Amino acid sequence: MSQNIYDNQEFYENYNKLPRSVEGLGGAPEWPTLREMLPDLNGLRVLDLGCGFG
Repeated sequence: MSQNIYDNQEFYENYNKLPRSVEGLGGAPEWPTLREMLPDLNGLRVLDLGCGFG
């Protein structure tokens, strides 16, 4: 039976220390580039279909 890597305590603790885990989008290196590509979303309704950082 395969094990989920997040069940490994050492992996999980180190994963939680990554900048994107600590800072959210602000810690994701791709966020500044993606943000520049987006139009102004103020006042709009947005559906986020993302699956998180995994």
